[in-house]
Amino acid sequence: MPLTDALLAGLPNGVVLRDVHGRALACNPAACAQMQLTEDQLLGRAPIDPGWQVLRVDGQPMPWSALPSARTLAEGRDLQGEVFGVAAAGGAVRWLAANTVLMRDAGGTVSGVLSCFADITAQRRQLALLEHTIDAAGLGTWEWDMQAGQLHCNDRLLAALGYRRGDVGLTQKEWAQLVHPDSRQLWGQAMRAHLADTRQPCRAELRLRRPDGDWAEVLSCGVLVERAPDGTPLRMAGIHIDMTEQVQMQAMLRHAARTDGLTQLPNRAAVFDQVQQAVDRAARQPGFGFAVLFMDFDRFKQTNDTLGHAAGDELLRQIAQRLRQALRAGDAVAQGAGLPETGAGAGTPALVQTAGRIGGDEFVVVLEGVSGREVACAVARRLLAVLAAPYTIGSSVVHSTASIGIVTSEQAANDAHTVMRDADTAMYEAKRTGRGRYVVFDPAMHERLARSVATEADLRLALQRNELFVVYQPVVDLQRGGPCGVEALVRWRHPQRGLVSPLEFIAVAEESGLIVALGAHVLRTACQQLAAWQRSLGAQAPASVAVNLSAVQLRQPSLVAEVQRCVAEAGIAPGALQLEVTESLAAQDETARARLREIKALGVRIALDDFGTGYSSLACLHQLPVDTVKIDRSFVSHAETSDYHRVLIEATIRVARTLGMDTVAEGIETPSQAALLQRLDCGRGQGYLWSPPLAAEAVAPWLLQRPPQRAAA
Repeated sequence: MPLTDALLAGLPNGVVLRDVHGRALACNPAACAQMQLTEDQLLGRAPIDPGWQVLRVDGQPMPWSALPSARTLAEGRDLQGEVFGVAAAGGAVRWLAANTVLMRDAGGTVSGVLSCFADITAQRRQLALLEHTIDAAGLGTWEWDMQAGQLHCNDRLLAALGYRRGDVGLTQKEWAQLVHPDSRQLWGQAMRAHLADTRQPCRAELRLRRPDGDWAEVLSCGVLVERAPDGTPLRMAGIHIDMTEQVQMQAMLRHAARTDGLTQLPNRAAVFDQVQQAVDRAARQPGFGFAVLFMDFDRFKQTNDTLGHAAGDELLRQIAQRLRQALRAGDAVAQGAGLPETGAGAGTPALVQTAGRIGGDEFVVVLEGVSGREVACAVARRLLAVLAAPYTIGSSVVHSTASIGIVTSEQAANDAHTVMRDADTAMYEAKRTGRGRYVVFDPAMHERLARSVATEADLRLALQRNELFVVYQPVVDLQRGGPCGVEALVRWRHPQRGLVSPLEFIAVAEESGLIVALGAHVLRTACQQLAAWQRSLGAQAPASVAVNLSAVQLRQPSLVAEVQRCVAEAGIAPGALQLEVTESLAAQDETARARLREIKALGVRIALDDFGTGYSSLACLHQLPVDTVKIDRSFVSHAETSDYHRVLIEATIRVARTLGMDTVAEGIETPSQAALLQRLDCGRGQGYLWSPPLAAEAVAPWLLQRPPQRAAA
């Protein structure tokens, strides 16, 4: 075999020689295998199967005139890297890359074309797999011709930015205009480090402008793929990973981690950070003032328990909305307090007001840039008014005031947790002293709080050790004279502290829930004592006994059964027991009113205590399930000197009598007060004029010394 034939036969690439008319003159075995034809078929000596065809790179049939050898003959030039496919009938496609060379005779005349091609089927499969993988991964690919300043990229990269091919130029200068100025600096630093040492990755998070002007967040990773012989970088290639959704998700997670999901206000962590920043700034910057207002909403638990958790959540959302509106820059809070608005003119410190929810019904307002304590108090007064307005929850109207504790930078500690603890302590002091108010923190409050904790612990023991006892204050008939009943009042004799004031332990009992056991003890004791007097005194025994009920007791589902059991066990008539509730509780709480109606159905009488100090009015008195109205001692004490108080007492008595209700005036201390109440036609009275609260064993002697009631006229 001639050497030339041997070389052609051993080549892995196919070789075909054609004449100037395109007819195949010679070929090697590799050409036959790659073209999927026999030698006779390739050289035109045998017919080719009609199913055999040549394909373009897009898979469409390629005409003979488009074959690389035909184009070389037609155009008179050599070709390189021309790709085409060959498919036999029912067979797989083979992809070939061809180079062509014009053949000339000794005179330089074209005599034919030599085609040499390699099988690139495997490479194309790998490339397709890579492209599918890149596409599935959402990766944009790019290649940068650094000498020409030209960028090449895939459609995925453009689509991720919101562009279509042709929408944006791909020169280096045009592409740079899409990159955020801050990102250009980052990319430049990463690229220079990589070109100086290719072991250093070229990676940077970039912001690229979208068509709508927004910014896409991408992670761009590149590598130098070609240098000139002198080391000059020629070409880089890399990928873009679209990080926009991830960055947005991270921002959402950061927001969620610092935002209360229910109210969308800053949460506990964010509030504590804000307070700490204010503390740190005050330490660095003399003259910078701040204040923390710690709020807890009175009666929130009652709303939650009576109307349901959904109603409680809605109440919290409405509270948050009021805080947002009240603390908005330039709002009525700032104006009403005489405060500079946020963004005030040069030289005027701007007040920064931030509200957050730290849990349950506890909210915090952080004021930064305040000039002193009075500014914080002015904001607190305005917030109390804004938050005290009625809330509409579905078909219900809810009243809920706030108790606010204030800490200012003038007495603040040097860490957020201590500042918040002190503000919380001041808030509890506001609750203790009447609710619906604000109190500025004083270090002495910690002592009171410690006493409160100690009182609760001692009170638990007192219930076990029977240290609590009941005293009774007589109630007198103002029109006929003589006693007509008693009010049962609880007292506590502590083994070390002696008598503890009810003002000190009743509030603690209510907050801790101990009032339920305490109230049950008083109710049972009072009923048993009334029965004992009736047995021993007969007609001179008190006609009735009154027992106070707290809001916590009224929320107990077992209350009605407990009242019925106490009356039955004592053997007294239901009408001889009168249960007293505060005006605000009976007026605001529909669940409480419903429970009172159940108790009233037993025959037990209901009294409205402290009338005139709460939320109800004469106009809605008929809506309340009560038998008796008790006029608060604060009205009685001013009745002789204030026309307003006297007229209100008279109106209350008239409305109550019209509705068939009895009236009792509390806190009568002088004969002139008793005479005035008698002239105003008040039914009964109680106070130190007749007797202070008496021990159970002292009541009988007191009763026996009093003249009996006069017969009704």
